[in-house]
Amino acid sequence: MKRSYYSANYQKFIQDAPEQILGELLVNDPYSTLETQKNAWRQQVEILQKELMNIPIDRILFEYTIPRMGRRVDNVLFYKGVVYVLEFKVGEDTYKSADRKQAEGYALDLKYFQEGSRNCKLIPILISTEAPDYQNRIEIIDDVCKPLHANATNLHDVILQAAKEFTEPDIDSISWENSAYNPTPTIIEAGQALYADHNVEEITRHDSVGNTFAQTSHAIDKIITESKKESKKSIIFLTGIPGSGKTLVGLDVASKYQNVKDKENAVYICGTSALIQVIQEALVIDRVSRLQGTDNEVTKEEARRSVGVLFQIILHYRTSVLTEQGPPHERIVVFDEAQRMWDQNEADKNVRKLGLPPMGKSEPDLLIGHMDKLEDWAVILCLLGGGQEIHKGEDGLIEWLKSIRTKFPHWNVYVPPEIRTKEYLGNVSADNALDIVNKTFINELHLKISTRSFKAENFSKLINHLLDRETSQAKEIVREFNKKDDKEKYHLLVTRDIQTAKDWVKKKTRGNERCGMFTTGISHRLWPEGIVKRGQREFNTIGWWLDSEDYIDSSFALEIPCTEFFAQGLELDWSIIGWDACFRPNNSDWDYMRFVRKEWKNIEKEVDRKHLKNAFRVLLTRARQGMIIFVPKGDPNDKTRLPEFYDGIYNYLKEIGIEDIQ
Repeated sequence: MKRSYYSANYQKFIQDAPEQILGELLVNDPYSTLETQKNAWRQQVEILQKELMNIPIDRILFEYTIPRMGRRVDNVLFYKGVVYVLEFKVGEDTYKSADRKQAEGYALDLKYFQEGSRNCKLIPILISTEAPDYQNRIEIIDDVCKPLHANATNLHDVILQAAKEFTEPDIDSISWENSAYNPTPTIIEAGQALYADHNVEEITRHDSVGNTFAQTSHAIDKIITESKKESKKSIIFLTGIPGSGKTLVGLDVASKYQNVKDKENAVYICGTSALIQVIQEALVIDRVSRLQGTDNEVTKEEARRSVGVLFQIILHYRTSVLTEQGPPHERIVVFDEAQRMWDQNEADKNVRKLGLPPMGKSEPDLLIGHMDKLEDWAVILCLLGGGQEIHKGEDGLIEWLKSIRTKFPHWNVYVPPEIRTKEYLGNVSADNALDIVNKTFINELHLKISTRSFKAENFSKLINHLLDRETSQAKEIVREFNKKDDKEKYHLLVTRDIQTAKDWVKKKTRGNERCGMFTTGISHRLWPEGIVKRGQREFNTIGWWLDSEDYIDSSFALEIPCTEFFAQGLELDWSIIGWDACFRPNNSDWDYMRFVRKEWKNIEKEVDRKHLKNAFRVLLTRARQGMIIFVPKGDPNDKTRLPEFYDGIYNYLKEIGIEDIQ
């Protein structure tokens, strides 16, 4: 894939006629007929040729792609061993905060994921062409400078002033341009890129982890192709550790199989309403933004309708399953968070809410039965997280296998070997659960490495060891974390002061990165610390995950915590975890507690204990780059928040090597 629309060394760029450069840009741009884009590029070229006339740069790139974001950087230029990332705002007379974040976000992305940038310094520059001069200050953090500001007449001076600050070895700019790009997009970025017709190979890593994605995608494609060719019905179970990219694979399948004419149409269904609501709205916002000013411009409502066809909340799909008599329109259904499927009792309760008589069927019974109405072929892809069940009546994989075994034995089942473990089957015997005639084990159907925490691929293992009270194994992983250079490692800290935690994540969050605060749904005694969760009706899920720092109910504000019920499948860069006394270490396990009005009471039911532990598993695996765990000091004068309730939590985290900051 061509990474830039125009690439030239200094001499060629200065000598090329502006119209010649513009011609190359227009050939490569899919919306090249737009006059606004033509005029912006024309001014950009003229400004750069004038301002760089006496700066012998090594090379300049126009419209350099950032596949992870589905975006392109206006310019990348190389001068005296430094990479300059330029973001133009032609006609702007102010330096907007959002534009600064955009420029810095591009620089951070290139630093983290472009192989050629590993040992380079990067300087983002926001160029608002009509804005006044700005008093810049050079401040480098982890080899990426805070954004500088320039206009149409002082870019020359800004670059020269920055160049005086550094003595760096030369960069082979051609090698840099062609170096590997190994991104790990957030699930929102991935959804936006795939919906905008990028493919999964463009937005994922090309190293060993990326190859795993390719192999998994190929295995699923092969099953779909065979199912159609041989007119058979198949169900695929894709498993993986938290943050390994299961949702990304599902989005890729749903996006690329949209050929209704050839009966290859897919739909993406999610068992977690928060995840699908956020993805839907993010796609709507992105689609409106991308098409603004083009001949294909759409309103939000138009975008919402088209997005809603492909990405659906399980509630809506469930209703159609129960009320439609005929076969479904889709041949391929992707069920994300498929462990969140109801058993028979919970399913019947919700059937009654629709005014229908109980059917005596579990949710997998109903969903497979709906697809079974198709005369020839059908494929169901189930994306399963182990240890992720957090609701009453969710019986994970067991219900799916039971349904196939007892009601749909003619379906072909494809599973990874890892599905036989306790993590997915609980206390049920693998031989009994998998007593299925038409089953095939495929190694590629399990994703083993976390791509969410791209600075710590074994982070999920750490959380499992921490929750399973495997102290020595947890210590070893933390020790490996701490060996890394500060700019390369996953940051994991603990504090007993909530303001310290907030200050830390705010300082760490840069560019387009996002931060937020989490706590469990039963954390009632963090209220005196200012951590007050909201109920399902009051919590603004879309606003918390997507709105900017201007909104007090967005994650950036660090005022409203997100619970496990609104977090599954989603992620941000930096997090605070508020750890209440509901989950306290004892000698070898945990004390599982629930606060009832005036006192803490033991949680007796094993299923409720499992849900609480899983809630912590969900929350502790949301951050991509680092998190700080807040454990209150307690209050000796408050019997509901005694220090001894919290000291054991803090001491355990310290024991496994998590660093404390005051």
